[in-house]
Amino acid sequence: MPTSVWRKHPAWIFFGRPLLLSVPFGLFFLILNKGAFAQFGDYYLVALFFSAFVNAATQANGKWVVPLLPKVQTPDGPSPNLIFHIASFAIVAVLASLAAALVLHFTLMPQMLGSAQAVAEIIMFALLFTGLFLGLIYAFFFQRRYVDRVRAEIERTAREEQEMKVAAEIQQALLPPRSRAGSWYDAAGASIPCRTIGGDFFEYFDLPDGRIGFALADVSGKGPPAALLAAMVQGIFDSHARRGDGPAATMASVNEAIAAREIDGRFITLFYAVLGPSGELVFSNAGHNPPVVLRRRDVVKRLETGGLLLGPFKGATFEEERSMLEPGDVLVVYSDGVTDAEAPDGEMFGDERLLECLSGPSVLSVEAVRDRLLGAVKSFVKDRPLFDDVTVLAVRYLGPASPAPPAVPIPQNSQNSGNQPTS
Repeated sequence: MPTSVWRKHPAWIFFGRPLLLSVPFGLFFLILNKGAFAQFGDYYLVALFFSAFVNAATQANGKWVVPLLPKVQTPDGPSPNLIFHIASFAIVAVLASLAAALVLHFTLMPQMLGSAQAVAEIIMFALLFTGLFLGLIYAFFFQRRYVDRVRAEIERTAREEQEMKVAAEIQQALLPPRSRAGSWYDAAGASIPCRTIGGDFFEYFDLPDGRIGFALADVSGKGPPAALLAAMVQGIFDSHARRGDGPAATMASVNEAIAAREIDGRFITLFYAVLGPSGELVFSNAGHNPPVVLRRRDVVKRLETGGLLLGPFKGATFEEERSMLEPGDVLVVYSDGVTDAEAPDGEMFGDERLLECLSGPSVLSVEAVRDRLLGAVKSFVKDRPLFDDVTVLAVRYLGPASPAPPAVPIPQNSQNSGNQPTS
């Protein structure tokens, strides 16, 4: 039988426990009274009376009195007030000791309460042993409760870690592939959350008119709240952007959808651009870090045109701008987690390091541009944890798509060679 089962069995509670506890009590009084060991049976019998009475009284107190005591709110729920809890057991233990002494006085030991001194000694020993055993009992009680809380906390943490791991996998699954290529462009992106999940996301997708749209967003905050809002914004943005209304109109529609939900204290920065096979870039920037256009290692332009942050302002309007990219130009979009990254001494990564990192050979692939910037941030912060999500998206315009080869007409006589006779 498991320990937790037999310790709660009535046979152990009402018979086994008193029989066992009477042994040290009997030895104590035997030694205290300098009795011979042959008298141990008498002392054991007296101790058994006290143990049985006190044990029965404390069991009754726990079942009928403790549930009626005033309650206090604890992390484990409503619980009896600790002072009343201890006092109730102390009182019943003393009263049970006096009851046991009274029974012994009228049965086996007529002189048990024969004098005021004897009564005082009974009360004194009752208080002494009550305090001693209550101290031991509550020491085990608090130790067990502490262990239970630690175990529950470990289990809760493990569940949360597993849930966060699953959430991170789902969030990464919501992002597009890290690399994508077409006949006239290639793109690469990555997002590294500062916690298990984060509030950044990037997107690239085909539009109905044959152009490609790409975006990068940064939701305020960190952790699960930011990740939940980011997933919502990503879904709203995706549904509006695929209509092909253009960056400015898309920004306005997304802003209205987010603002209508009235999420206090939250906002989103977002950069959205559309690139066509001719190299025409149309973009709108909603409060995001200005992306850079690189041409032969030099920064050609910072893309700032747009409007306010998304979310806080209903009815906000946005502007868009058109620009022409030349073959080989690279557009780099990044979140503020890049420039705001801090080294162990508190120095920030900043725009200068960003541009220095991007000024490498122009023949680098977009994957290499992305990885180079992310690697520079990682090396800069060293062992210091990131305090914001880091996201990078690089898009290179390769040049006009090569036209499809013209169809070669099939001679009429070849098409019907099986039905027409040869001349």
